[in-house]
Order: sequence, then structure tokens, then C-alpha cells
Amino acid sequence: MNKVPKKLKNNKIAVFTVFAYVIVFIYSPSLGLSSLKNTSSYILEMLQILPAVFILMGLVEVWVSRETIMRIFGKEAGLKGKFASVLIGSFSAGPIYAAFPVCYTLLKKGSSVSNIVIILSAWAVVKMPMLIVEAQFMGISFMTLRYLFTVPAIIMIGIVTGRLVTSENIMKTSKKEGLLAEKILRALPGYSCGACGFRSCRITAEHIAQGEVDPDICGPLEEEDLKRIYGILEGG
Repeated sequence: MNKVPKKLKNNKIAVFTVFAYVIVFIYSPSLGLSSLKNTSSYILEMLQILPAVFILMGLVEVWVSRETIMRIFGKEAGLKGKFASVLIGSFSAGPIYAAFPVCYTLLKKGSSVSNIVIILSAWAVVKMPMLIVEAQFMGISFMTLRYLFTVPAIIMIGIVTGRLVTSENIMKTSKKEGLLAEKILRALPGYSCGACGFRSCRITAEHIAQGEVDPDICGPLEEEDLKRIYGILEGG
């Protein structure tokens, strides 16, 4: 059933990373050890920051309506949406990778691609904490001029990207996984017994669709249905 190749295919980045570390350790053990320490510190930082980000995503998902997001950040928001996006990115906190799950949630709720690009860009280069430090070391004049040149550039990049990329292009992968999960769910027994470690068959189906667990994690699954799920995963 090609379990191992499928696992490798679904975790290409992780496999490549491990392979790269092995090469570095062979070439220079000290450099490999240093790289591993740096990676550990980044992972620890992410574990400290991402829980708060996921809580924020949940609050936006539940408390902020789609209509509100579309009114402020949608395609029809015009320049108001562009400047609102600059402000959101500018007053953000945390490293840039924390912005991606937040922006993904905004995109699902109706934000335009151009405004998502502006938020990400402002988060990366014109955050207020960064500007304060920049003014301290480089001077207020330098900081002000850079800000005045950077913001229009960010808005232009957002407008151009919004014309070249649609939200449908970005969400396509998620939609495919959703359809795949639905097909897998219909093949599962539907007991939601929790024996697999997940509280419902739907969650199990989503994890199977994403390649995070094998279909045989479901104990009550009949052999015929197991083969059916592998056929679904292989596109049959």
C-alpha cells in the first residue's frame, strides 16, 4: 500500500531538513551541532509564541464576522483597507512567522489578497517596535524617510500581487484536502469512539487526508474500507 513512500511524499520538507543536517554533520560535526542548537532555540521560541497566535486566530474566527472583515479588508474596502492593513501590520507584535496563521484566518473570512500582502509586508518592515529602535540608532530623520518611502512601496506590491494572485488560488489546496477528508470520512465506521486518539471520525479523516496519520489508526475499520481509503488517497 506504499505507506512509506506516501509518508516521505507528505513530509518532503522534514525529510530534506533531516538529510541536510546529516550532510552538515558529516562535513563538519561542530557546525552541525551549532546548527542544531540554533534550530532548538527557534523551536522553543515558536512554542512560546504560537499558542497565543492560535488563541488570537480562534477569537477572530468566532467573534469577528465575515462581513466586518470584508468591510475593512475586503476587495471593496479601497484605500481605507490598504491603510487599515498597514496599521494592523505596523502595530503587530512577534516575529513574521506569527503573521501567517493570522493572515490565513483573515483570508478565509474575506480579506483581499492585496491587503494580506500589505499586512505581511508591514509586519516585516515597519513594525512600531522596529521603528523605535531604528530611530534610536539611525536617527528620526532616517526612520521617517524610510517609512515614507516604504509604505507606498508596500501598498503597490500588495496591489500588484492582488491582481496576479487570487484568494481561490491560495485556498485551493485547503479545499482539496477538505474534499479528500469528506471522502475518507464516508469510508470510516462513524463511531467516533476515540480509540484512534481523536475525539471524532471527522478529525481522524482530516488528519488522514493531510498525511499525518495512517488509515489503519482506526481500529474498527474493516479491511475492505481500509483498502478503499488507500485508493482514495492514491487518487483512485
